Amino acid sequence: MSEYDRLKKVIPPDQALANQALGRSLRQVKKITDSKLPAIANALAAMESNTNLGLVNALESPLPQSVSDFWANTFATGTGAGNTITIDDGVGIAAGVNINDQMPAVIGNIQVLADGNQLISLTANAADPMSANNGIYTQMQYCLGNAYGPAPVIPATLYFAGGSFANIDAAFSAGNGLIAAANTAIASINSTNADTAGNINAAWDTMAAQIQQNQDTLAAAGIDIGNVVLGDWANSNISSNQQSEALSLGTRLHAIGLDVEEGGAAQFFEAVANLSSVAGQSVIASLREARNIQLFNASGLAIDTQLSDVNANATVANNLGDAQYTSTQARANIIV
Repeated sequence: MSEYDRLKKVIPPDQALANQALGRSLRQVKKITDSKLPAIANALAAMESNTNLGLVNALESPLPQSVSDFWANTFATGTGAGNTITIDDGVGIAAGVNINDQMPAVIGNIQVLADGNQLISLTANAADPMSANNGIYTQMQYCLGNAYGPAPVIPATLYFAGGSFANIDAAFSAGNGLIAAANTAIASINSTNADTAGNINAAWDTMAAQIQQNQDTLAAAGIDIGNVVLGDWANSNISSNQQSEALSLGTRLHAIGLDVEEGGAAQFFEAVANLSSVAGQSVIASLREARNIQLFNASGLAIDTQLSDVNANATVANNLGDAQYTSTQARANIIV
């Protein structure tokens, strides 16, 4: 005879069925058999729901795509596994990351162009500032050395039309000036030597990307290298690390939720949370969750709020090879 059959003999069948369903549900809670009924009753009676948090209640998945995208685009910006940020992402340039292995490629390919006389329009030097055989870069050097005067009169060459300019700046920046002529020559070199020029550009792009990565990572971390005084940290000016503060706040929401004194942290955050957004309502839900967990812990019930990291566990196992788990590794992979 089932528990339900026995129970419906002493109470109405519908109540017996409801009690049986409730009992089956409660047995899924760990350690409930070690708890006393009055303690469970008190915990259930004091629980807080997500009432008035319509956006949270309407969620159809544990993590909305918009939230996942925000974290991925804001914090997962590194080059490490899973887009995690590495030391190289912050200060890799100082160690020559993506520089030491790219610069030889640049130099080598430029030498290929030079050996093939592909750069003479830029670098040819007849040792005479007035020579028609000088390249554009050579004329730039003569111009900066005042060889053509403060109001330069630059002679025409095989590669530059020449002209008179009001000053040295104009000689470089005017539409018919040296920089424009150099750009035209470079475009011609690039077109004639597409593969070699492509190798050079690819190497430069890699180096530029590393520099940009370092700048972005340091900015996100709130570090202003120019204002860090080595050996004198008291006088250095390191701006606030807003991203770290946001992450730290997220991990402390449960502690904040337990500070329920008048004027305490829980009251403050519940007052300032933006209830018109999922983020604001989720803050309130986290504060309430903390108090619910406290109630269940007090009643002897075990509550899980941590999701297992299947990938991390698999990585540890794969790295072990044929070796046995150490006790530390075993404990680290136990999903409570």
